[in-house]
Amino acid sequence: MTDHREPRLPVLTGRAWTFTDDLAAADILPSRFAALSSPDAARQLFVDLDPTLAARFGAGDVLVAGQNLGRGPGGAAAARALAAAGVIAVVAGSLAPGFSDAALAAGLVPLEVDAPAIFHTGARMRLNLEAGTIANLSSG
Repeated sequence: MTDHREPRLPVLTGRAWTFTDDLAAADILPSRFAALSSPDAARQLFVDLDPTLAARFGAGDVLVAGQNLGRGPGGAAAARALAAAGVIAVVAGSLAPGFSDAALAAGLVPLEVDAPAIFHTGARMRLNLEAGTIANLSSG
């Protein structure tokens, strides 16, 4: 007998890294690093905002931002670097045109949500892709 059920979507858990509105692709990965290999570029994430931040990313982390995440040029390189750093998803009030596709191509889960501000850096998140829900595990 053949099983014709659709495969179940995963439930992802990770640590949030939060940012404000209008986080540009060039803020995520400055354009001068876009030609690096993804693992090398991952070490340069957010270097102009906080030179120590890239070293603190870990497997399963989630980038959370407000509106217009990934705006401007360089979205594909930024998304590949995030994936190489272990980020599993990008969650925002809105994703800039093209950044959602770049995130998917890099293996990230791009999600737009109504209230990304309920998450704070360090919060544990659960993303239930099957149910379409996101929970803040740190606040209950």
